[in-house]
Amino acid sequence: MDAGAKRSAQEHEFAKVLENQVAMQVLTEPSFRDELRRSAIRQAGSWRAPAIIFIVTSILAVVLKPLLDGEVSSGLIFVLGITLVGANAGLTPALIASVLAAAIFNFFLADPVLTFRMSTGDDLAPPLIFTACAVVSGLLAGRLKDKTFQLGRTNLQLESLLETSRMLQAAPDVAAIDAALASTVPGRLGFRLSLYGIKDGAAHALAASDPSPAALALARRAIEGESVVHDGQSVTFRLDGSRSCVGALVIENVSGARVDPAFLEALASLVGLALERAQFASLIAEAQANVRTEELKSALLSSVSHDLRTPLGAISASASSLIEFGSRLDNDTSQTLLRGIVDECDRLNRFTANLLELSRLQAGGSSIAGQVLSVNDVVRSVVQRLRARIGTRDITVTATAPEILVNADTALFELALTNVIQNAVIYSAPATPILVQGYSDRDHCILTVTDQGCGIPEGEQSRVFERFYRVKRMESSPQGSGLGLAIAKGFVEAFDGSIAITSPVLGGKGTTVTITLPLVKEAAA
Repeated sequence: MDAGAKRSAQEHEFAKVLENQVAMQVLTEPSFRDELRRSAIRQAGSWRAPAIIFIVTSILAVVLKPLLDGEVSSGLIFVLGITLVGANAGLTPALIASVLAAAIFNFFLADPVLTFRMSTGDDLAPPLIFTACAVVSGLLAGRLKDKTFQLGRTNLQLESLLETSRMLQAAPDVAAIDAALASTVPGRLGFRLSLYGIKDGAAHALAASDPSPAALALARRAIEGESVVHDGQSVTFRLDGSRSCVGALVIENVSGARVDPAFLEALASLVGLALERAQFASLIAEAQANVRTEELKSALLSSVSHDLRTPLGAISASASSLIEFGSRLDNDTSQTLLRGIVDECDRLNRFTANLLELSRLQAGGSSIAGQVLSVNDVVRSVVQRLRARIGTRDITVTATAPEILVNADTALFELALTNVIQNAVIYSAPATPILVQGYSDRDHCILTVTDQGCGIPEGEQSRVFERFYRVKRMESSPQGSGLGLAIAKGFVEAFDGSIAITSPVLGGKGTTVTITLPLVKEAAA
């Protein structure tokens, strides 16, 4: 037992020494010393004004005594000074000033001077009057400061509520609502807010961070029926929309400051309205997306049925004529019908190729592999194949460099360029030329296709790259499938390029389609 007691005493002594060392280390740290110095300076500064007031008052009372009529006038000067000290610094400095004033008045001003005397009622009156003046002025100043602090706190709450209201009105979704709450209320008022919605009939956190179990339990209680739930420093509001409950807001008063309940109710109402508005916006966006999807489906069915029905009808008519009147048709008529069948089959082949490549672009995106291609070779190959279908149509090809190399998919590049040139052929007069130009500009290849056709209205130029979109024209003009420029746009974007339309080009007519693709690095160098 003696050994155990001795060991316990040694351990206690060691712990005490260690604690003293730690305390000395903390006290000697520069940051701690600086904080102590700043705190001492602030405390000294708070006593500076009342000290100056009291010193000036005392000097005036002593200096002006020969000019004043009796001790009462000098005492009034001290009453004024004590009142000013109480109004400026509060009760404690005022009481200290009253004690010092009573001592100075008794020793320097009251007869006999330079002597302390407390033998009569006249000697006790000044200290009592000075003390009463200090108590009254100090208490009134304290109440005034409390009222001022409360008004400042209320003003801060109103400013925060107004700023939060502005940000919530501009919040388009739940994430923006949560960000607005995080940037306004917690920083200014010391709150921690948790926003909860309703999913499958249960509360779930709408913020990205994981919710605390206690806050989630409070939110469930509010959503299940209790409009306001109080739990220590936390209060939870049920957020009611115009039709039903839309969620719950948990407010944790981390700072412990006094808060007006009306402010919290107003904040919860604003959050509830913003949350319901965000939910309505989400439903509207979803409905618009569904409408757009249905429109796209209708356009797809209409376009596919039209573009398939027309060539199939022509093929069926030509084939029926050959079967029924084959032996009675002359050679030229038979060749015309057969050529028509071949042309319509070629048209069907192009249409199905466009559909397949568009699907590949949508599915593959930027993952489509490419290879180094010569732009001049691709242009010559496409124009040569087109000449077999367009006959003697004038297509002029110019290139400023013998080799312009880009990284692209061969089939997609040829299909995109074929669609652009074919559009130029379809929408321009047979006697007008088509110009295809290729050149390099720094790190990019610029490929332009220019026609002298009817042009594209400015309001339609941004929409011609949409799938199945056709420009609405008053005059009679040929109609394409609405896929050509969509495929061209998908191709160039898949290989970090761009496509643009300029119309009109010259004399209020004509269109230039500009395709921009990055050059291969070796070629650019």
